[in-house]
Amino acid sequence: MVSDFCSPDLGWLESKDGKREARILFKAGKNHDGYFDCDDLCKQIKTAIGLFEEHFPNKSAIAAFGFDNAPSHQKRAPDALSARHMPKGPRHWWGKDGKTKMRNTWLPNGQVQELYYPDDHLDHPGQFEGMEKLLEERGLFEEAKLRAQCPNFKCEDTTASCCCRCVLFNQPDFQNQKPAIFELVESHGHIAFFYPKFHCELNFIEQCWGHAKMHY
Repeated sequence: MVSDFCSPDLGWLESKDGKREARILFKAGKNHDGYFDCDDLCKQIKTAIGLFEEHFPNKSAIAAFGFDNAPSHQKRAPDALSARHMPKGPRHWWGKDGKTKMRNTWLPNGQVQELYYPDDHLDHPGQFEGMEKLLEERGLFEEAKLRAQCPNFKCEDTTASCCCRCVLFNQPDFQNQKPAIFELVESHGHIAFFYPKFHCELNFIEQCWGHAKMHY
């Protein structure tokens, strides 16, 4: 498997002296290099950003990184906002991976909303506050009384106020949570976007793949 970055200005992305490149050759499979996942892509993106900024050291140069609209590219950071698996009440809960505390977010009035009680809290030291309290802090008192989630989180209407999880899922800050690769690119002052699904004529990756087939 080959993963690389190509620029209309620079061609295949590499250092000025040609000794370093963004390209990764990956032998996929459990008996080889494993499987190229979001963490591997993030490492490669860091390399690509460094190579781009080497060519354009002035801070005014902005790269637009286009990615294939693949499920693995949609993965969010371990501490990203997600209503899935959130408990309704306070308890020791360490995010969706069981190891990482979920990041704080913002209330509609712009105030920071902390998702965990402080370590010196009298009743729930260090515990996750729970969906009920999060909704109450947003002024959604009636919604806070709803059940935690519909069976198997399969709500009949995903925009309805049918359960705590669905209400939180539709909050603007949860809706606007970006994939990990977008957050990484934007943290360096650049732009990230997905190519449209199933549109090979609009997807540079498909054009590149087609050219490689013709060439070889």
